Amino acid sequence: MDQQPLLIENLTRGGHYLAIDLVGMQPRTRMTLSNGFALGARVEVKLGMVSQQYVVGVPSGPTAMPPPRIHAGLGPNAEVPWLRIVWPDAILQAELELAADRTLRIEELNRMTTTCPHIFAWNGSRFELVSDFLGVGGLGYWIAPGTYATPDPTEVVPIPRLEPREGQYVIQLLESLQETVYLDEAKLIAVDHPAGTEVYPHEMMAMGVPPPPFEVFCLRGRIEPVRAVDDRGQDVTEHVRRIDRLCAGPPEPGEPLIGYAKDHFLELDFGEPLAAVPSGSRPILVLFGSTEYPYSSTNHAAYKAGLRMKAPSIHAWRGGRWVELFHEIGCPAGLQHVMTVDLSGWLQPGDRKLRLAGNMEVYWDQVFLALHDAGAPLRVKEVPAASADLHFLGYARPYRPDGRPPDLYDYGKVDRSIPWRLMQGRYTRYGEVGELLNEFDDCYAIFGRGDEVTLRFPAAAFGPVPPGCRRSFLLKTAGYTKDMDLFSAHGDTVEPLPFAGMRSYPYGPDQRYPETEKTRSYRRRYNTRVVP
Repeated sequence: MDQQPLLIENLTRGGHYLAIDLVGMQPRTRMTLSNGFALGARVEVKLGMVSQQYVVGVPSGPTAMPPPRIHAGLGPNAEVPWLRIVWPDAILQAELELAADRTLRIEELNRMTTTCPHIFAWNGSRFELVSDFLGVGGLGYWIAPGTYATPDPTEVVPIPRLEPREGQYVIQLLESLQETVYLDEAKLIAVDHPAGTEVYPHEMMAMGVPPPPFEVFCLRGRIEPVRAVDDRGQDVTEHVRRIDRLCAGPPEPGEPLIGYAKDHFLELDFGEPLAAVPSGSRPILVLFGSTEYPYSSTNHAAYKAGLRMKAPSIHAWRGGRWVELFHEIGCPAGLQHVMTVDLSGWLQPGDRKLRLAGNMEVYWDQVFLALHDAGAPLRVKEVPAASADLHFLGYARPYRPDGRPPDLYDYGKVDRSIPWRLMQGRYTRYGEVGELLNEFDDCYAIFGRGDEVTLRFPAAAFGPVPPGCRRSFLLKTAGYTKDMDLFSAHGDTVEPLPFAGMRSYPYGPDQRYPETEKTRSYRRRYNTRVVP
């Protein structure tokens, strides 16, 4: 500072080089994965025993930064055998055998890094994808500067097709993507309910309201929309009649940001059956669909662009205008999820039409109303797993059977090697972990990419189905997930461990994971698989 600039001439004989321009936007779809200049990306160029490392956009002085183009000197080497990129959204990408003496443009691979672990259930012939889970328990999810989403660790997921296999109900919990899972509880609930009724848990990804308390709705008499119209004026009635991946949507992208769309709505006309719902009843709105989540880095880009995520709000048509009932209430909690909304006390005589409005990328597959039968005789039995085996399996391959989003995952086609990264820290050793999943007690089965927990529940433990009833299954879970996004809190390490009493994550210096004899013993015995 305060001195004349110094000009230095490089007299070294010229060698080979590789200039690299990183691009975070997909030219075809114009969708942003990482930011356009890939600021924050980490690049490693390896030549034999020599490694060069760069970070795009790191300041080089108090008032200066280098250009986003990376210039790697290669000396006598006319080729780069190996180049690795860790993009700002945590995608790991490798490039091999790159010719030198040129400028290379590298676009980020369009590959999902995280979507929460998946549930596969034995349906009598194969392990069928049910949904993902624990999305409501995401840790360190960036919302705005200094603000992170509050995780909700508990979730109850319907298992629509579950058959015994050699006297046991078998459910697989597989982590196919790049994240860490902290599974605290997993139990199977059997609900025996009168024939002609349906049961659903009170569940959603709550955003504008507190998370719903655990409750099982027993529903009679579906009220389906007589007409459904989207914001483009298209009749999508058949799209929301049944679960068939023919969805209302996808909405048009508003900005090139995953999870964000233009402001849009779905208008549902339930006709006279809704207008005739008796006063004092409990009408339940059932919404089945999938949500494409934005990542923490996507939210950061949206914040910089002045955009705000708006979860679906629910309106009713009254007196010639739309009246808001629930402001940005929430959405289905991931892939193939059911969302239930208790409308008791909110509807008025004569209401016929409801509207869902927001700007999230949500695909609505089925929508209907039904009345909760509070007097129906329900028998609810909760059973812990007889065994829970943690082991490495691999990565279920994504596919689209009809060419439409969202992706499904094929348990019958498992890849053994995918270039996912892994957080540093202590994971749970492989083997039996059943005692860790019997209680919601901050003692976790901690696992990452490619790991699976096989749950086995004795079918005999549920007893026979009472006469005149049918049985439905729910998987009750508690736990958290954490991804490796650049903007997610503590995204590179397993620790600090979450706990049920924390007010937020990351938690402040006045909070800490409970240190008791039970938790100390659990960590010594189980968390012995160390990733340095």
